[in-house]
Amino acid sequence: MITLYTMSKISFYLTNPKTKNETPLFSLINYGLFSIEDGKKKYLPLKYYTNIVILPGLWNKDLNRAKESIKWADDKAFDISTQAVKDSAKKNYEAINSKIENFERTTKELLNSLTSAGQVPSHEKLRTELDRIFKPSRIVAVEDENPKELNSFIEFFIKTATRKQNTIKSYRTLQNNLLEYQKAKKITLNFEHINIDFYNSFVDYLKQTTTVKTKSGLTKVNPGLKENSIGTRIKILKTFMSAAQERGIEVPDDYTKKSFRKLNEETFSIYLTESDLNQIYSKSELPAYLERVRDMFLIGCYTGLRFSDLSKLKKENLTKDNTINILTQKTNQSVVVPIHPIVREIFAKYDYQLPRIPTNQKFNDYLKLVAEKAELNELVTIERSKGNLVVGQAIEKWKLVTSHTARRSFATNAFLADMPSISIMKITGHKTESAFMKYLKMTAKDNAIKMQSHPFFNK
Repeated sequence: MITLYTMSKISFYLTNPKTKNETPLFSLINYGLFSIEDGKKKYLPLKYYTNIVILPGLWNKDLNRAKESIKWADDKAFDISTQAVKDSAKKNYEAINSKIENFERTTKELLNSLTSAGQVPSHEKLRTELDRIFKPSRIVAVEDENPKELNSFIEFFIKTATRKQNTIKSYRTLQNNLLEYQKAKKITLNFEHINIDFYNSFVDYLKQTTTVKTKSGLTKVNPGLKENSIGTRIKILKTFMSAAQERGIEVPDDYTKKSFRKLNEETFSIYLTESDLNQIYSKSELPAYLERVRDMFLIGCYTGLRFSDLSKLKKENLTKDNTINILTQKTNQSVVVPIHPIVREIFAKYDYQLPRIPTNQKFNDYLKLVAEKAELNELVTIERSKGNLVVGQAIEKWKLVTSHTARRSFATNAFLADMPSISIMKITGHKTESAFMKYLKMTAKDNAIKMQSHPFFNK
């Protein structure tokens, strides 16, 4: 007798609830996998797209099942009789709900069999086993490839992964790096090659400055990647290795060792003080295109929103209780921010229809022009690693301003104004205070001035 996995909860949702055509159902499978955030459990459901399709108008979201309706009847039934229509509708309506119930029951049985000694399976493992049952063609596709050949598996993984577009783009970047490495080393990478020796060789390769000839015959110099960029690629490679292992492909376990680590180097970035922001805000006689960039940047500085979210801001995001409420693109979480007077002023300036934002690259180029015209000429010393040396360089502040400076400026200025860290983190989305403190960009002088108001220095 099979005992169902009682802890699991499976809910179904329309993939595209606004379409007039049929849309697939996706499921959220909550089966006990969780993380700890701020000392609390946060459950991590698996999002799995089913093969069940339905018209949005025939879905009952409260019951999580299909609605009863004569619209389920086959077209031919309408030419026979009223009873034939009812019988056909009932048959099709019950069939679709039977599919939903079968998916739910089968998934719970699968969870029960995969759970061992209280240890629940990973998302990748559960998704793979669900694919074996409901989407066997996916499994056949990867088994038809050479399972030992790394690039074939990566290609399969990318095509079948349910990831955001930016994530897929980062997967492709690593895939191209690996193909270039194979070409340079004149080898074909199989999983058996991905050991600590490969790790050291690949990291060295990514650090190298290389020259390549373009199709036009010109020589192009590709500078070596910085440690954080290399670290991102190693993190993705470890994801591929783990996914392959969970699919039964034999891989070396070197990728799980500490020496096969994600490189990480603290990046240098700045924040703009309230005085800097006032200089930008007060700058007049800017060309219209720079003025629009200036205004959108200031909204970022007083809301802490990412560049990707600034472009989505509309009048509907402003609430009656003087807050901005927006579902963030990167984390898909709802963020609520008090409306700063300057933000309200900018919304009113554009009649609550904010201007369109150019691409991130263009935005950063224009933003530097704004900062230069606002005379942010303070010299900032930055330190960069070059081989085993640390080199210092003095650069005018305006040259270092980017779209992301807005979020750092918001977090740092709010902290210096004695806003509680936990309140700022609710907006910036940092999970731990240690990660948040690294995000702040206070100088030693900022810190000393802040400490002057402490009772310790005023006895």
